[in-house]
Amino acid sequence: MEEIHNYITPEECQELIKMIDANHSRSSVVVGGTDRTDVTDHRTSSTSNLDMSTPIMSKIKKQISETLGLELVKGEALQGQLYEPGQYFKPHNDFFSGPAYDMHCKASGNRTHTLMIYLNDDYKGGGTHFPTLQKTVEPETGKALWWYNMKDGKVQDQYLHEGVTVDEGKKYVVTSWWREKNWDGAGDEKMYLNSIKEKKVEEKKSYIVKASELTKKESKPITEVQPKVFTSKEQIPKFTELGFSIQKCPAETWNIINDSYNILKDKGVEEVFDGKENIIKGGDTELLSFDALPSIRTLIHKQLLSTHQEWIKNENIEPSFIYGIRSYKKGATLTPHVDRVETHHISSIIIVDKDLACGCSNKPEADDWPLDIQGHDGEWYKVYAQPGDMILYESAICEHGRLEPFGGTFFRNFYVHYKFV
Repeated sequence: MEEIHNYITPEECQELIKMIDANHSRSSVVVGGTDRTDVTDHRTSSTSNLDMSTPIMSKIKKQISETLGLELVKGEALQGQLYEPGQYFKPHNDFFSGPAYDMHCKASGNRTHTLMIYLNDDYKGGGTHFPTLQKTVEPETGKALWWYNMKDGKVQDQYLHEGVTVDEGKKYVVTSWWREKNWDGAGDEKMYLNSIKEKKVEEKKSYIVKASELTKKESKPITEVQPKVFTSKEQIPKFTELGFSIQKCPAETWNIINDSYNILKDKGVEEVFDGKENIIKGGDTELLSFDALPSIRTLIHKQLLSTHQEWIKNENIEPSFIYGIRSYKKGATLTPHVDRVETHHISSIIIVDKDLACGCSNKPEADDWPLDIQGHDGEWYKVYAQPGDMILYESAICEHGRLEPFGGTFFRNFYVHYKFV
């Protein structure tokens, strides 16, 4: 580990601070022991994916490459971090292990080095503490701090570290991670998804069972669905007591959705569909389309099929539609409605991400944005959900919407639809 004073100039620090201020969102972390990334209270700061095509970023990455003695192609894209009062990053290591290694390291290898640059020091708290080493590095404008994550093929877990809570002011840093091999985020993603498919094939086992045993199998209660093609919601039977419920999205599927979101989050396009002006009012929406990820869309549909079947205790449904992730903008409302009676019978809304920052003078964040839904009992309910939550609902017969204008920056949902067969 080494501290390097005056690594970049005060002017460069200010330029980077402006870049972070212009584009940042709530940070996510790899959930311990899993291959899932999520927004959790383990890390409360904001992250900025810096534009590596700018002259200053090219200059700094080359400088870090020379400092560490590593090839430029082994460096990840640099990230900026912003910590506001009360925010922190609990103790963690920067190398990947377990399922997280499978997701992030199959092509690029593990992280070997971290170099962090402090962009300011006009705040209280916010040091970088290394519990195992019993050492705290205090911020200093323009100072760099680097350490090993791996050395000679072995993880260096003594560099466990945390971003101490900021007490007053704002803390800005830039972080650079370096890999064993040439960094290839897309390659890591592709190899991980291929491994999931291979694993599923391996898990299929041959077996023999007596035909007579099949007749002893306890059958699930099944509500008859007639007709199979509906023209009005009155024809569609009710399958659950209330018409909706909330649960966690299955971890395997959430991992894939979240990773796909990280690929698509900066590729939103204006959402266009017939009747949009009657449904979404007050603020616009963007669509992070899965048209470019057709195999992922199919995989998600297949993985979540049993979740929906078990919820309604009926196996007679099949995938119909997944459009992508809808991103609502500030001011948007969703007019109460039911979904398409031909194809959207049993559905789920998976909360992917939200930024409630509102720029308000009296409070830092807008109120959360619930789903308003009418149950089979005739009562209306407000459902508050967090990223990773999954709202299952009988979408063609339960009227639903979001009645209050959204007050934050963005609110992103992933919709999954099934139809009766």
